[in-house]
Amino acid sequence: MWKNDRFIVKTCFIILALLFWKGYYAFHITYQEQFQLFLLTSDYWIDKCLHPGGICEYAAEFLTQLFRNQWAGAIILTCVLLCVQALTYKLMPATRRKDWLYLSYLPAILSWCFLCDENNMLAGIIALVTTLAIALIPRSIQNAPLRWGCIILLTPFVYWIAGGIHWLFAVLTLIQELLLWKPYKKAVRIAGSLLFLCIAFLCPYITSFYLQYPVIRLMTGIGYYRYPTGIPLNGILACASVCLALLLSICLPPIKEKRKRIAKGMQIAALGILGWLGIYYACDWQKEKVMSYDHYTYTRQWDKIIRMAEKETPSTPLEVVCLNLALGKTGQLGERMFQFYQNGTGGLLPDFIRDFNSPLIVNEVYYHLGMINTSQRFTFEAMEAIPSFQKSARCYQRLAETNIINGDYAVAEKYLKALQHTLFYKEWANDALSYLHDEKKINAHPEWGRLRSYLYKEDFLFDESQKDIILGILLNSNPNNRMAFEYLLAYELLNKDINAFLRYYPLGKDMGYTQIPRSYQEALSYVWTQQHSSFKGMPWSISPVVQQEITEFARAYVHNPSNESFFKQHFEHTYWYYLLFR
Repeated sequence: MWKNDRFIVKTCFIILALLFWKGYYAFHITYQEQFQLFLLTSDYWIDKCLHPGGICEYAAEFLTQLFRNQWAGAIILTCVLLCVQALTYKLMPATRRKDWLYLSYLPAILSWCFLCDENNMLAGIIALVTTLAIALIPRSIQNAPLRWGCIILLTPFVYWIAGGIHWLFAVLTLIQELLLWKPYKKAVRIAGSLLFLCIAFLCPYITSFYLQYPVIRLMTGIGYYRYPTGIPLNGILACASVCLALLLSICLPPIKEKRKRIAKGMQIAALGILGWLGIYYACDWQKEKVMSYDHYTYTRQWDKIIRMAEKETPSTPLEVVCLNLALGKTGQLGERMFQFYQNGTGGLLPDFIRDFNSPLIVNEVYYHLGMINTSQRFTFEAMEAIPSFQKSARCYQRLAETNIINGDYAVAEKYLKALQHTLFYKEWANDALSYLHDEKKINAHPEWGRLRSYLYKEDFLFDESQKDIILGILLNSNPNNRMAFEYLLAYELLNKDINAFLRYYPLGKDMGYTQIPRSYQEALSYVWTQQHSSFKGMPWSISPVVQQEITEFARAYVHNPSNESFFKQHFEHTYWYYLLFR
């Protein structure tokens, strides 16, 4: 085994990375793609080149646009991590690198941890790879004055290409000058090292006079983190681990031949334990689950959302929002909504929150209901709230759709022409442009035409405290909007307003139902049993199963109304349990 340990460990690393990114953390990959708008234009390239680290940002964003495909994203991230490991290995002294080979995996693992946070950008790791690659150049120059001159020239170059991570370049050259190159006196080498650090400091300091960025951001990097404030700890640790690997490989003694197996085994074991612990604690599995619901909502894979909920009941408001939308789109909202966890009206139509995640998910609900202006507002607010001040291809696409439906063709054209310069939205944008000003073609579109028929006929002020009234107005605009009807009744049921439910229920008589949906039956039977001792004369067709179940529920409730655990065990998936215990 030990003869092929290097090949085996690298193969295992590749397989584990691919399995992790595609099998367990795939929706963090697609999440990154939707919060950028990478344009294949000269202006976009020039704009990126005008600030430190912009070139690495450009390269990272080019790769990130490929994350629309999860396998492509997993392969790209695995290759980037392998580059970090390989370059770290190359930086280690040639005489020691084989003995301490597995130290080179430490920066790759910490880079992996860095990428597990959805707000850490790929640009940070691309900048790390670029810096490590450039740090190899001075290593190949034996002549000290020539090498020093090269370092002095490369430091501002690294700063402009990679950004604030140029400090790593300065520290790596300092370590190599002090510990690897020893033809000059120690005082000379220390003076040279201090000179390199001064140049590294001057680069962002001088830049601050010309660019409108805080000095601290120019010092630490601009595009590594989605939020403009703060420095991600995992990023600092990844850079520090490169220096640590280099220092240990220089300072630790060579391993004797008879102890190499033990040393390699200990390195691999330590690497495996630290890697597992680091990645496990760096991951946020709850966010991954929410992202999966959002992804399937965005791509309209409604059946997958319902299957996910059937396997594991949604627990967060945004998951419930996506599930209820999937039930509504598949015509199952009235029938099955109480088979799943419900957290009140916030799981149906949540209030607006000032961030860039929640409004983008909630806009999908308003869009499919036919509340196009509200969908447009939520989408625009979500895009403008992106902390990194990026635009969003997903938002541009939705804003183009809403403006086409509303007939605002000049605005729609602005978004579509921008999408024409993207790699994956270009074809869709070209097709959408052919619909502009063509009313017949838009009205014949299977989605846009239907949503246009749902539009409100009169203007009014949107009041989040009166969503049921707004849904009622929407239904009145087009009585055939079955989804609006189901959301209206669901809202009243979740709000525990039985009287409002009874008032709106007759509006569904021409909706094409072959039988009354289960949740409506439960609400109607509850109302009936409050005033009658039997089901004789009941004006609604309630199934015998529901009649039997509510009889058992009522009998148990009369005898012991406080025994919630009993009711949860036997009646958790009914409206009666929601009404009385949630």
